[in-house]
Amino acid sequence: MRKVKLAMYVALDGVVENPAWTAPYWNDEISAMQEEYLYSSDELLLGRVTYEGFAASWPTMEEETGDFGRKMNSMPKRVASRTLSDAEWNAAIIDGDLGEAVRAMKQEDGADILIYGSGELVDELTRLSLIDEYRLIVYPVLVGEGKRLFASQPERALSLKETASTASGIVVLTYDAA
Repeated sequence: MRKVKLAMYVALDGVVENPAWTAPYWNDEISAMQEEYLYSSDELLLGRVTYEGFAASWPTMEEETGDFGRKMNSMPKRVASRTLSDAEWNAAIIDGDLGEAVRAMKQEDGADILIYGSGELVDELTRLSLIDEYRLIVYPVLVGEGKRLFASQPERALSLKETASTASGIVVLTYDAA
């Protein structure tokens, strides 16, 4: 069975929205971690807002991002949206019940399913207990305003799987769903 894995940039105060604040901290260490996560997956699952941002930028970034960009652009993507009816960039819109669709995706053959960002999607899949692994990439910055991860979730225990840190002060916390 395939796993659903999340990679989420999180400010120290829990903000996950509009992660422009990550740029000053980016380095080769975090890049290598992101490559490992992307290359161990063969499909992306995205919320509408993240999908629209990625679809607008990634197709033009392949030259500067090399193999990572080629992988991002070539991977199949499924998009959770209540408003989109069709998609580009090797993507398909999830029809019907989100929980049923993700459960079916997990039963398909293949490598893991990766979620980047997509705060509302993550909140819903967490509520449905459909995320198997949470990689929270915590940046040493206080943003103040913005959407926070897990803002309306019931109490839930996760199991710490791995920790890592980078020279720029990023801490990567990887949890398995309990």
